[in-house]
Amino acid sequence: MIDRKTPKRSIKTAVRVFELVNVIQGLDEATFSEISKEVEMAGSTLHDYLTTLVHIGYLSKRDGAYHLSLQFLDHGIAARESISVYSKSRPTLEGLAEESGAAVWLMVEENGKAVYLAQELGENSIETHERIGKHEHMHCLASGKVMLAFSSDEFVEEVAEEHGLPQKTPESISTLEELRAELTEIREQGYAVNHNEAAQGTSAVAAPIIVEDRVVGAVAVSAPVTRVENATFREQLIELVLTGSNEIELKMTYE
Repeated sequence: MIDRKTPKRSIKTAVRVFELVNVIQGLDEATFSEISKEVEMAGSTLHDYLTTLVHIGYLSKRDGAYHLSLQFLDHGIAARESISVYSKSRPTLEGLAEESGAAVWLMVEENGKAVYLAQELGENSIETHERIGKHEHMHCLASGKVMLAFSSDEFVEEVAEEHGLPQKTPESISTLEELRAELTEIREQGYAVNHNEAAQGTSAVAAPIIVEDRVVGAVAVSAPVTRVENATFREQLIELVLTGSNEIELKMTYE
């Protein structure tokens, strides 16, 4: 269940702080004038916010531009290490990357989106737009679809209502009916496949990590579509993610 209820009394200062953080992250780096164009805030007030964030260490200022500080990296690492599936999965991810030669991801769900939690690269991996920490819509990823498939129908509907089903590419699922039909097929076969649904030219195969009847994540292997369309290679990836996810499940259950 997505637990993101609107607060009875929103703390405007907190909302504004993270609005600024998101603006600066989206711009990569930003001058005062660039930030002021993105937020509705008096110039003096904006200056006070930015100066305060620099003072307490959450922004840095270099050559007249504001940047997110590495304090966020510290928080991010701490958040990731608090998730038990992360520590239990690392050896498995390394083995899958070596065997497949492709990029291997550990994915988890947070607030109705799929989060890239860890990555291992095989010798034939390709560069993509994905990165650790990125939050992505679930319906367009093999990992997202497989986590939805083994979640409740209520949760699937909540995700669709909360985040929508935007078409990242012409191949992306765009309706709840289409999503439900594919999730039924995924449950039957135990894995999910994505061809061109998140980005043109990329494909992935994923299997769920289920512990005590609860989906705690997914293992995904991504590669160029042309490679995954090869039946032999695709079957190899399916076997690898199913074996890998089962190995992580056993570690989380018995270690």
